[in-house]
Amino acid sequence: MKKRKREKRKKGSRSLVIHRLENVSKLVFKKHYNLITELIGSSPGVYALYDDRDLYYVGKSTDLRKRVRHHLRDRHYASWTHFSLYLVRRAAHISEIEALIVRVANPKGNRTIPKGKSSTMFKKLKAMVKQKQQLELEEMFGTRKPKQRKQRSSLHPKTLKGLVPRRKRLYKTYKGKEHRAILTSGGTIILGKKRYKTPTAAAKAVVKRRTVNGWKFWFIKDSNGDWVRLCDFKG
Repeated sequence: MKKRKREKRKKGSRSLVIHRLENVSKLVFKKHYNLITELIGSSPGVYALYDDRDLYYVGKSTDLRKRVRHHLRDRHYASWTHFSLYLVRRAAHISEIEALIVRVANPKGNRTIPKGKSSTMFKKLKAMVKQKQQLELEEMFGTRKPKQRKQRSSLHPKTLKGLVPRRKRLYKTYKGKEHRAILTSGGTIILGKKRYKTPTAAAKAVVKRRTVNGWKFWFIKDSNGDWVRLCDFKG
């Protein structure tokens, strides 16, 4: 078991770049190409071309020896003096490594900059900065806007007028006492000797407090003869 754990640790700790050959003169590559071929074999990896000490070009290849030799004949030939090779464990990583280096260093020999995979980090950072700045403004100047209450959609009609075609009785038992009122076709509630234009006003006259929902307070008989709340009455 211990041996297996050690093997797993070794596998997990393996570096991405397995070998490197850095700052080698173009002249060495031309004269001793066969030796370099023997040394690196056909390994995949990333290479860099330098104009003296300045990074000129970055590329990738699944066969580094052939790729660098190609640059002894192409448009880059006169633009580099030294090169470096980085052998990578898996060819699947070379594109991402090349793109990362080009995006960071922007060598003049690379005509295009790889776009890479899209990321939402910039948008998230922008949103976080905006939120932080808003909080700072609120702390410094007290500019926090009061939260607007969401207006609840009304479940009952806006008016009592026309709700019933003729006079209809309203009923409510409150604190053990029965209260009866009359709803007219004109939208008026008659309670005792007084008239009210809204069910809430009539309910307040019964409960003697400011907050009461008259549409839920009063009950009325529906077409089936059942007592329902005024807010649920369909006419």
